[in-house]
Amino acid sequence: MKIMKKKSFYVLITLITTIGILHSCSKDQAAEPEPQPPGGNEVTAENVSYNNFTGALLQTKCSGCHSSGGGGSSKWTFSDYASVKDNGVRINNVVLVTGTMPIGGSLTANEKALLKAWFDRNMPEQ
Repeated sequence: MKIMKKKSFYVLITLITTIGILHSCSKDQAAEPEPQPPGGNEVTAENVSYNNFTGALLQTKCSGCHSSGGGGSSKWTFSDYASVKDNGVRINNVVLVTGTMPIGGSLTANEKALLKAWFDRNMPEQ
């Protein structure tokens, strides 16, 4: 009987942990507004940069899982421009090529187009 209680406890803890991870990486992020550049200037494929679009996009859509202690931090931790640029090929692949990130596919068509333009422009910071 004692073994059954112990096993049930571990199953319950595993279930709660799994729900917590899935909730932190949910489609709820899709309802957040698209990042806007400082000063209200429109971001276009010709002027997209880390500072006016990509940094805010990653903060909004990725940092819930890919920040220190997040569910996806074992794969990559979002911290700043340098970490994004160093992992640009990988980020491009999972977001734009395979579409496996963000979980739930919560990027709009405009966000994807601007992110692609940012990669095409060689990931400028400013």
